[in-house]
Amino acid sequence: MEFKNLSILIKLLLIQYYLSVLCVSQSFDFFYFVQQWPGSYCDTAKSCCYPTTGKPAADFGVHGLWPNYKDGSYPSNCDPDSPFDQSQISDLKSSMQENWPTLACPSGDGTTFWSHEWEKHGTCSESNLNQHAYFKTALSLKKQVDLLQILQNAGIHPDGGSYSLESIKDAIKEAAGYTPWIQCNNDQSGNSQLYQIYLCVDTSGKPAADFGVHGLWPNYKDGSYPSNCDPDSVFDKSQISDLMSKLQKSWPTLACPSNEGFKFWSHEWIKHGTCSESVFDQREYFEAGLKLKEKLNLLQILNNAGIKPDNKFYKLESISDAIKEATGFTPGIHCNVDSSHNNQLLEIYTCVDTSGTEFIECPLLPKGRCASSVQFPKF
Repeated sequence: MEFKNLSILIKLLLIQYYLSVLCVSQSFDFFYFVQQWPGSYCDTAKSCCYPTTGKPAADFGVHGLWPNYKDGSYPSNCDPDSPFDQSQISDLKSSMQENWPTLACPSGDGTTFWSHEWEKHGTCSESNLNQHAYFKTALSLKKQVDLLQILQNAGIHPDGGSYSLESIKDAIKEAAGYTPWIQCNNDQSGNSQLYQIYLCVDTSGKPAADFGVHGLWPNYKDGSYPSNCDPDSVFDKSQISDLMSKLQKSWPTLACPSNEGFKFWSHEWIKHGTCSESVFDQREYFEAGLKLKEKLNLLQILNNAGIKPDNKFYKLESISDAIKEATGFTPGIHCNVDSSHNNQLLEIYTCVDTSGTEFIECPLLPKGRCASSVQFPKF
């Protein structure tokens, strides 16, 4: 599909979001999110039993979501009046049996394992997560960080072979953006085995206070744009499985109700991405948006110019000049009005050539409806 005079516009959206929590106070500093390899568990425990629902898939399974303090200690068994109640997770049970299976003996359906995790660890996160939210959050994190897929993409397979610890860490860091901690065990032959992988999670679950990608939108120089160009090219999340954690971080959804981002990304692909298929396939489209976000660090550019998300008002001209100074090109700026009628910085548009790699001067900038001074709100 070809479009003459087609330029690509990347739209970076300032995240504005408010997370409701059960209690204002925080009783811990971060979570460890721990996944374990089932074969290594069985070797570690010297014996294991498959769940009554059958042998789990050959995949990493959730061990737990554990509140921790920065000094290395952790709270435990924080609320004896909040026992595990499986009726609260009835809608999650099949997903938990698949992704959070028990391997302890004697065989069980998982409720003993999940009860232990909630009462020892989950009750210490009640300032943030009730019982249902605790388990749902862990399941969502497992989907965000598909460890088996990440390692296989790096040529690291559960095939009995030996791999360098550094290569395993590097593969996970490349995909997730953060360095994991890896726990090993020794089997009966004295071989060091990959056992558990720890990643750290913040206490809130909300996106970072940073600009997030809204979209990568094909446009014409006359201000019009194509949309929904290929009804036969549906969104396929399997094509972006290795990008999932980066998309969750840099291209997050803020729509209600809370979700993992698939609806947002599906909308962006079907409406806009399908109109760039002469340049990108589906995976390349999302990867291009992420690379452009890395290349254009808007928050750092503005911070370097003394413009910070601190609820203060800044001249629109100063914001535009700071971005132009750093990139060489004039941005488009879009504002909104909050409930107190303050004019706020909302979205920043920059133009990209049809290869999707190089910033260019915009042939036409959108009307931003901004006042001469705008508020840069906190997040």
